[in-house]
Amino acid sequence: MIKKFLIENKDLLIISAVTIVGWFIVFYLNLRQQKKHLQNSAKMKVYEELHNLKKDIDEAGEILGLSLTKFSLPFLSMSFEKDSVTVSADLKAIQRWNKYALDLGGNIHNFVGSYLKLWNHSDMWIGVMPQIKLAKKELFEVQFKNLTDKLNKHQHFIQDQSVKEFHWKKWDRTEIEDKTEKISTLFDQMAVGYLDDYLGLIHNRLVAPIFKYKKIPRENFANLDKVDHYFILTEDGLKKILVKK
Repeated sequence: MIKKFLIENKDLLIISAVTIVGWFIVFYLNLRQQKKHLQNSAKMKVYEELHNLKKDIDEAGEILGLSLTKFSLPFLSMSFEKDSVTVSADLKAIQRWNKYALDLGGNIHNFVGSYLKLWNHSDMWIGVMPQIKLAKKELFEVQFKNLTDKLNKHQHFIQDQSVKEFHWKKWDRTEIEDKTEKISTLFDQMAVGYLDDYLGLIHNRLVAPIFKYKKIPRENFANLDKVDHYFILTEDGLKKILVKK
């Protein structure tokens, strides 16, 4: 009976089997597509979160960067201070300098705080992009720590000027301006250059496969005519780029 039924309904059974297999294939592909969609959505959310934290650093960095140029030093305004009935011109000049030093310290604090947030969130999501682990280590544990140390030392150097010598016109203005320019250059390199490199690496790992757009490595356009090499942050750490003359 069973054999006869199978023979008589052979074509129907084949069609039914093919249909069932087709259903399973469609079901499997749908599950796979949903899984891929969820993964892409998760990657987009992680990138958006880290990108927004980077924007916070940019805002804090823009303010700090302006206060690190030698043109932000209040020497000019200090020189225009005049004696009053109760306060001498030197005292008013020192008060202006101390306010600059205090504001500088606050700007450094805000910048460092923003960077620490990105560091913490990068640690949280590094499992999604393990390929940038070395870059993260170089950026935060080497470059960021080095920059933070130098920023704090510079702020103390600025603050100590009025402590060591009340008569500000006796200060070594050239030394103060040179140190300010050096810390400003270092700040631009790490806070702008390496940070942009880092977000570029995150972009290429998380969202480039989704949008089919990969960011190219940064070029040091501003200084190509002044240097013979520069550094960029890569997945393997810092990479030295020779400038072709």
